[in-house]
This record gives sequence, structure tokens and C-alpha cells, in this order.
Amino acid sequence: MTPFTIFLIVVLLAALLVLWYRRTVTVEEDATIRLQSEHEHFHLHVDLPSHIKIRPGDTVEILTMPDLDAGRTQGGEITYQSRVRLHKASWLQSYLIKNSSLIEVNELVEHP
Repeated sequence: MTPFTIFLIVVLLAALLVLWYRRTVTVEEDATIRLQSEHEHFHLHVDLPSHIKIRPGDTVEILTMPDLDAGRTQGGEITYQSRVRLHKASWLQSYLIKNSSLIEVNELVEHP
């Protein structure tokens, strides 16, 4: 093989890895949102349907938000239904995020 052929193969393999890493699957479902937004703190919890599994690298996008006075839930938590869009990460992206997170946790634990 010529050096140029080897170069083309390496570039092709790198492009395939990038495409695999960036590949996402998008799912839209109904979910229950629990929101508490006050001056001191902010809590948001999304209850997804049981058949949806979350892995490292996945992102959840809430499609509707309630209309709140000054952006705060007065006196506690509110619960509402909303459509959510789940962007599932590729296996490669999930694997790399999970393992890099484990390295960061180990650095925190082992830090003097």
C-alpha cells in the first residue's frame, strides 16, 4: 500500500468514528414534571415513562414550561404534564462520557 492509500484509510476511519460519536436518536414522549423554583433554590425532576432508559450523554428537553409569576413557584412545588424530547447519545459517546466521569470522580476522591 502506498502512503497516500494509508492516509485515505486513516481519514475515512476517523470520519466514521466522528459520525458514530455524533449519532443521536430522538424520542418524544409525555412526562410528569415537578418544579420548585424559589429565591433560595431550584429543583426540577422529570418522571419519564418506565420504558425509557437514560444513559450517560443523553439529554432531556422539556417542551412546555408553566407561566410563573417572576419565574417562581409561590409556596412550594408544582406538578404538570409536558412533552419531553429525549436525545439519546450514541453508544460510543455514552461510553466515553461514563468513563471520563469515573476518572473525574477518582480525582476528587484521591485529592489530598
